Amino acid sequence: MSVTPKEKWDSVGQYIEYLRHLSAYALLAEPLVANKKVLEIGCGSGYGADYLSKSASSVIGVDISPGGIAGCQDKYGKENLDFVEADGLKLPFESGSFDVVVSFQVIEHIAPKNVLNYLSEIKRVLNSDGVFLVSTPNSRLRLLPFQKPWNPEHEKEYKDDELIQLLNRVFNEVKVYGLCASDELQATGYGRVKHTPWKTYHSLWQAYILLPAYRILNNLLPLSILNWLKKVKQSFSRPVKDYQPMPQETLISKYSLNDFYIEPMCPKYCLDLYGICRKTS
Repeated sequence: MSVTPKEKWDSVGQYIEYLRHLSAYALLAEPLVANKKVLEIGCGSGYGADYLSKSASSVIGVDISPGGIAGCQDKYGKENLDFVEADGLKLPFESGSFDVVVSFQVIEHIAPKNVLNYLSEIKRVLNSDGVFLVSTPNSRLRLLPFQKPWNPEHEKEYKDDELIQLLNRVFNEVKVYGLCASDELQATGYGRVKHTPWKTYHSLWQAYILLPAYRILNNLLPLSILNWLKKVKQSFSRPVKDYQPMPQETLISKYSLNDFYIEPMCPKYCLDLYGICRKTS
C-alpha cells in the first residue's frame, strides 16, 4: 500500500507513518542523488520521485499500476521527472542507464523466488559506479519467531543479516543501516507493528479451537451457562486504545523529519532497514 501526502491527516499515526516513508528519500537518498540520473522502482503515488527531482538531474519513476502512473504523471510530471509503467523484474531501459536506483518499501512485496531477478535487473541498469538504495521493514521489530508477515501484501520481511546476505549475492559493496526515531515516535511505531504472543496466538486459538468448540457447545449447554461463557470471553478482550485527534497545525509542528535518524549499528528496535549497494564494476 503506497503512502500518500495529504492536506489533512486523519490521525497522528497516519502522519507519523508518512514521515517514516519520507525519511528514506530525505535521509538516505537526497544526499546521494544531486545532479544524478535516478530511477525509482515502485514509485507508488509519486511524491518520493518528485522529492528527489528537486536535486537530481533527472528522475524516472516506474510502477506496475497503469492508473497510478497516469495519476503520477498528471500530478508531478515535469521536464526532469517522468513516470513509466513497468515491471521491476523486466525494466525497459538499456544497461548502464542510471547513476542511482532507489526502491523503497518494495522488496518485501517480491516473492523470494523472484527477488534475485529484481536485484539483477537493478544492477544491469546501473552504470559502472552506480548506487542502489533500498528500504524495507525490520522484521525483528514486527514479527515473532517463525511468524509469517501479517501484512497480506508482504511476501517476505527481512532481518538485517538476511538482507545483507541477499544483497551481497548481487552487489559488490553492501552496507545496511537502521532507521530509528525519537523515543515517542519509536514507541508509536513499535506499538503499531509489533504483534505480541497474545495477539498472534490468541487469534489462532479463537479461529481453530474456541469458535468450533463454541458452535458444538451452543447446541448442548443450557442458556445460563452459555451466557456465563460469553462474560468470561469478554473479560479477556483487550480494549482498543483511543487516540485523540490533534489539530493539523499542532500535529505538523510537533512531529517532523527531525524526529528520525539513521543508526549505523542497525539495532534490533529500528523501524526500517536501509541498504546502500555499490556496483563498482
